[in-house]
Amino acid sequence: MTPAAPTASWRKVCEEYFTRLVEDLEQNVDSEVESRVSTAIEAALRGAVTDAVAESRRSLAEELNQSIRRLRRSSSADELYTVLLDVSIPFSEQAVVFSIDGRVARAERMRRPAAVEAGEGKAGQNLPALEIAIDGAAAFTTALDTRDPVIAMSAPAELSGPLVELCGHKVEEKVYLFPLVVREKVAGVLFAAGSVHSPPLELLSEVTALQLENLTASSATEPAIADAQPVAPAEQERFVSVSSIWQQPETPSDPVAVLAAAASAAAESGSVPSDGPQGLSGWRNLSRDEQHKHLAAQRFARVQVAEMRLTQAEALRSGRDGKNIYGALKQPIDTARENFRERFMVASPTMVDYLHLEMMRSLANDDLSLLGPNYPGPLH
Repeated sequence: MTPAAPTASWRKVCEEYFTRLVEDLEQNVDSEVESRVSTAIEAALRGAVTDAVAESRRSLAEELNQSIRRLRRSSSADELYTVLLDVSIPFSEQAVVFSIDGRVARAERMRRPAAVEAGEGKAGQNLPALEIAIDGAAAFTTALDTRDPVIAMSAPAELSGPLVELCGHKVEEKVYLFPLVVREKVAGVLFAAGSVHSPPLELLSEVTALQLENLTASSATEPAIADAQPVAPAEQERFVSVSSIWQQPETPSDPVAVLAAAASAAAESGSVPSDGPQGLSGWRNLSRDEQHKHLAAQRFARVQVAEMRLTQAEALRSGRDGKNIYGALKQPIDTARENFRERFMVASPTMVDYLHLEMMRSLANDDLSLLGPNYPGPLH
C-alpha cells in the first residue's frame, strides 16, 4: 500500500497542473479572440467610414456636374432661374431667386419648406408676387454694393418684413445672399436659408451668372440689371498686381516664370502701387470695356478652378502627391484652357491668363512644379 500513496499524490499534482494550464489557455484564447475581433471590427469600421466618405464625395461631384450641365444648357433667363432653384435643393431648405431691376429685387422663383407650404395650403409656384426695395433691406444693399456673398440675420431691417414673413423665418435665423454678377453689375440674387451649404451654392451662383452673361451677350434684348457701378478699388487691386505682364515684350523669355512671379506678387502685396508703369496706371490705362473683360475673365477662371476642386478632389490629391496635377486633371484643364482662349485671349490683346494664375494659386499652392512636366504653361 505504501507505493500507492506517492502515485496518488503525483496524479493529483498533474491533474491540478493540467487544470491550471487549461484555464490559462482558455483565458489566452479568449483574450486573443477578443483582440482579433476588436481589430477586425475597427478595421471594418475604418474601411466603412473611408468608403462612405469616398462615396459621398463621388455623389457630390456627380451631383454638381449634373447641376452645372443643366445650368449651362439653359436657353433663357426664366429657364435658368428655374434650374438654379431646382439644383439648390440639396444645399438649402429654402431658396428664392431674385432678379434686380434698378433698386428693386423681384422674386422670380421660390422654394419653401414643406411645413410652411402645408401650413398655408399653397404651392410654391402660387405664392404671391414679392418685390423688395433694396434701399430698405440692408443685406440686399450690401450684396449689390460689394458684389460678394452676404451672410445676414433674418430680420426685417436686413431682408424686409414681407420676405421674413413669407419664408416663415425664426427670429435671428441665419440667411445667405449670393449675387449673380453679370458684367460687373448685379443681375440677380440667390437667397438661401435653412441648413445652407454655402460653397456649392456659391459655385452654382457663379455658373448661373456666367450663363446669364452668355444669354445676355447672344440676345438683342438686355436683361434688366442694376444701375452701372464703378469698378471698386478692391477690384483694381486684384489686377494691378499682374499689370506688369502687360508691359512685358510680346514674347517673354519665360512666360511661366513671369506669370508665377505675378501671382506671387499678388499674394504677397497688400496694397496697390501708387504710380509707375507697373502700378495703378497699368489698370487705369485700360478702357472700361477692357476692364470688364479682365474682370469677367478672372471670374470665369475662379469658377472653372473651383469646379475642378469640388468635382475632381481625389484626382487633384493624387496629382499633388505625384507632382503631376496636369496629368491627373488633363481633360478638365484642357477644356477650361480652350474655353478661356476662345472667350478671352482671342477677344483682348491685353488679356492675362487668369486661368493659369488661378490654377497656380488654388490647385498648385503657388508651386509650379506640382502642375507636372507636361503642363503646357500659360496661354499667350
